[in-house]
Amino acid sequence: MFSRPWYRASPMLRANILTRIQSFASTHPTPTVRRSKTLRRIALGTTIITASGGAIYIIDREYNSSLIARTVRALYVLLWIAYEYGFNSSKYHDLNDLHEVASERLLQLLTTNKGLYIKLGQAIANQGTLFPKAYQNRFPQLYDDAPTDSWDKVDAVLQKNLGVNYQEEYFDWISQEPIGSASIAQVHKAKFNGNLGGQEVALKVQHHYISNQVVVDLWVYHFISKVYEKVFDIPLSMFSKFISEQLSTEVDFVHEMQNARKLQILIDGDPELKNMNLRIPKNYPELTTKQVLPAEWIDGVPLTKKEELLQKRYDLTLMMTQYIQLFGRQIFKYGFVHSDPHPGNLIARFNNKGKQELILLDHGLYTTLPEKFRLQYSKLWKDLFLLNTNGIEEIALDWGIASPDIFATLVQLRPVNMNSQNSNEKDTRDISDLFKDFIGDRSKFPKELTFITRTMRMIQSLNRDYGSPVNRINLLTNEAIAAISFERNISWSDYWDVFRIKLSMIFSGLIFRLIRFRQWVFGSTNEKNQGLEDYIEMYMENTAKSLGVEWM
Repeated sequence: MFSRPWYRASPMLRANILTRIQSFASTHPTPTVRRSKTLRRIALGTTIITASGGAIYIIDREYNSSLIARTVRALYVLLWIAYEYGFNSSKYHDLNDLHEVASERLLQLLTTNKGLYIKLGQAIANQGTLFPKAYQNRFPQLYDDAPTDSWDKVDAVLQKNLGVNYQEEYFDWISQEPIGSASIAQVHKAKFNGNLGGQEVALKVQHHYISNQVVVDLWVYHFISKVYEKVFDIPLSMFSKFISEQLSTEVDFVHEMQNARKLQILIDGDPELKNMNLRIPKNYPELTTKQVLPAEWIDGVPLTKKEELLQKRYDLTLMMTQYIQLFGRQIFKYGFVHSDPHPGNLIARFNNKGKQELILLDHGLYTTLPEKFRLQYSKLWKDLFLLNTNGIEEIALDWGIASPDIFATLVQLRPVNMNSQNSNEKDTRDISDLFKDFIGDRSKFPKELTFITRTMRMIQSLNRDYGSPVNRINLLTNEAIAAISFERNISWSDYWDVFRIKLSMIFSGLIFRLIRFRQWVFGSTNEKNQGLEDYIEMYMENTAKSLGVEWM
């Protein structure tokens, strides 16, 4: 006997069958239903991810100073550069093509990330001779590309540091347009109100994003130094901790104010420098914070503007003498060195008495030299002038340096030939071998030498740009001898050494005057108008090429 069709079954049976069908359908969807649900899930997931990513981006940008975005960007670009050089260079036609691509990517990263990245890029620009020409050609523009903050950002920093009513309490007016900007801060011209004396001041305000970024930025720098050390086999990380410590103090304006006041006290207590018309702008401790630094406003001409200095009849010889003696005294006698002496941080002016003054700005980055290192460095200059091979090698050994010849040249930035090896013979070692041969014992190497060499290079470059109006080597050697004499009783052998140095300096001075006479005869537009620093530079370039380094 056949069963009745389900649709003719009893109501209870039909209900049971329909329930089972619906249950099966819900657990076994058709392909169309499955696709529909999958698409809905993908759409939902995409929406959540996009919304979350957008929210993270906005929060990161508005409240975290783009910390996440810039860190990811930095790690990506820097690791990409390491990979291209270390493992993928064969895809380029030659190494110069890779240098061009990598230097452009790195420059874009630094200018996009701003802040300490620009400061680190400027350090590369100052040590350009260690890098290929693609880097040397691009990175000097970092001195011109410093970003500026809008007034509302500046106002927020000032309110945070000086109080909501800071304008009414302290100032008659503040110019909302910055007169200058650098990697860490920008400067606005302002005038104190009568309660504070009514002076015009340069109001230095830190970029609003710096305080949030500095710790992570320095961590990225230290991490990448370790990566590059592994990839290129060059001892970079040995410097990164010291450099990070120096840069972290530069973002504290209270520290900068203290540096300026300390140097002013040292100058005031030095009879010779006190009468050389050197000036440090006055600071105002009562309104100085970590992010705000008011200082005396001084009108003048930056040393970057050579043509304007000449038009206004400034004496470049006097200016370079002031500049070199000030820094020579800091290095050899005080052991307290302004480590960012590029021309933009110096201005010249004529004071009320018509005397030419040199004003030193931006006191954020200083290097304090240990006493032992300061005395050894002073003695090293004396030994270099006397070509005292034993003395040079003794200091080099104590500093963990295994290549006295290269060491001697780098210290004085002048020709120093300590052996008879043919200087035209090209050294076939690569740069990593040169580094390893130069620094024999990393634990002994004085990290302060990094900043001292950088300072010396800036001094040499400015003297060269001005046409070598002074004998830099003689001026600095005089400072070194004076520092040694000041520290100890002079013996007869010391007198003999000083006599020999003075004779050598007379000969050096004679050569310098002959070169200056040649410059005067041929005039400033003739290609033969080369100063002493130009000849030194040519020697340095040839020496660098023999070591496989492109000097610029």
